[in-house]
Amino acid sequence: MNSQRGQAQEAWQSFRDQWRQKSLPKYKWRKLYLVLFLFIAIYYYFVLPPIHYASMDFWFFLFLITTGILAIEALVDLSRLNDPSPSGKASRKYKGYFGFWLVALLVGGVSYVVFSPVFFSGGYASMIDVKEQSFEEDFPETDLNQIPLVDRDTAERLGNRHLGALTDLISQFEAADDYTQISKDGYPYRVTPLEYVDFFRWLNNFRIGIPHYIQVDNVTGEVTIETPEAPMKYSYSDILHRDVLRRLRLSHPFTLFNHPTFEVDDSGHPYYIATTYHRNFFLREPEVSGVITLDAVTGETELYELGSVPTWIDRVYSSDLILHQLKMWGRYQGGFWNSLFAQKGVTEPTEGYNYLPIGDDLYLYTGITSVVADDSNIGFVLVNLRTKEATMYPLTAAEEFSAMRSAEGSVQETSYAATFPLLINIQGKPLYILTLKDNSGLIKEYALVDAQNYQRVYTAPSVERLLDLYAQENPVDVENLPSLDELETKVGEVESVEAVVVDGNTVYYFLVDGQVYRAPIALNEALPFVEAGDDVQFKAYEDGLVQEIQLDH
Repeated sequence: MNSQRGQAQEAWQSFRDQWRQKSLPKYKWRKLYLVLFLFIAIYYYFVLPPIHYASMDFWFFLFLITTGILAIEALVDLSRLNDPSPSGKASRKYKGYFGFWLVALLVGGVSYVVFSPVFFSGGYASMIDVKEQSFEEDFPETDLNQIPLVDRDTAERLGNRHLGALTDLISQFEAADDYTQISKDGYPYRVTPLEYVDFFRWLNNFRIGIPHYIQVDNVTGEVTIETPEAPMKYSYSDILHRDVLRRLRLSHPFTLFNHPTFEVDDSGHPYYIATTYHRNFFLREPEVSGVITLDAVTGETELYELGSVPTWIDRVYSSDLILHQLKMWGRYQGGFWNSLFAQKGVTEPTEGYNYLPIGDDLYLYTGITSVVADDSNIGFVLVNLRTKEATMYPLTAAEEFSAMRSAEGSVQETSYAATFPLLINIQGKPLYILTLKDNSGLIKEYALVDAQNYQRVYTAPSVERLLDLYAQENPVDVENLPSLDELETKVGEVESVEAVVVDGNTVYYFLVDGQVYRAPIALNEALPFVEAGDDVQFKAYEDGLVQEIQLDH
């Protein structure tokens, strides 16, 4: 036994002697700290963790730093194995490291439980203040000439297709994925910047910057290439110091902010908007505290508190945060245990949502349904995305997905797919309006669904015709849109006809008595067979849009 112990001691002594011989001089260990510093600097530059106690990225960053220091100190201690100096400091060093992280994990875990909804259900329910109002009296009546039916997917298709036709731009730039919905001078648009195609295009153009952004009319689908007064130098496609996130983080290292979104002000000047936040319930729930604006042209940043946010900024609160707080509001109004067992009065937002521009502001709209019966809505919520002003409109109505299935059923022979609807108010009547798309994602029809009786569905190839059909059966004054019966019937001989694809839909342009008219293919399946010299009978608006056409084919 003693011989084995002696052999072990001799082996340990031999290892220490070998390590001592191979180890570097003490002063060279300090170079490892320089390597660690360079690693931390590079990591911070590219990962960009906020220096804030409420960020998990910060704690991981701190873990890397302390672990790197501990590893260097351990190597130094190994090189001093033969030193006769006391080892008490080394022992305290390791105990301090493990003790710090043990305390940090303990504090984080305990606080996460203590500040949970089990003990603070009332606080979770009151993160958003939802006021109740009457739909008929208080829900904003819809401007029928500004119904924003161009959703993000359609806007992206239109914008990318329009950019693809501009060969001088498409060779150097591509459209970013943003397509942010905004209200510009009270009118709804979607906007997205251009970005560099790849590293080599960035190398060719970064000195000049990005010259344009795309703007899509959210009502008509018209796409324009907008040019700010100077090229945009800051974007997500920049590789180094002019990257949006890097510029914001280096300017505000101690601030928590979410993913910046692209917006333009009422004059068309481009910005990136980052919402700042702190934490409710210690480490658990984010709460908005203000915004940081980044001028995409100059790179200047400005921090605004909640009370001083410029009115042109439409998105201070993200849709994810609003929907989460609405969920907490509906779940915990009756307390934590009620949300698990009795579930009396427990509600939740429906799975989908949409945006509704009202005046100069942008609102998030979603239905509210009971957790015990989710086939219908018990009301609707509008939330101002700039102020978080939330209003609940109690109204028994069809759940949005039921309305979507009803609209699809009305054109079931076409296999069109319905988009998530938008709730509109026509003279106190709640209606869902939505688009029906084909397998290629192109809008083919528009549908109106009665929100309280979703079996009543109207479909038409244009919004104008759709509203006209509804007005024929309901006492509604559709402003600026004459009914079909009021339109003059025109009869004439087709002088010439051409088929053109507009935004993915085939439209037939024909000349009658020297005037150009346009008819979507959905109006009549015989349109492809119309030839010059044929007689046609039709009704059209003054701008030439045909609403009804009769052919002899």
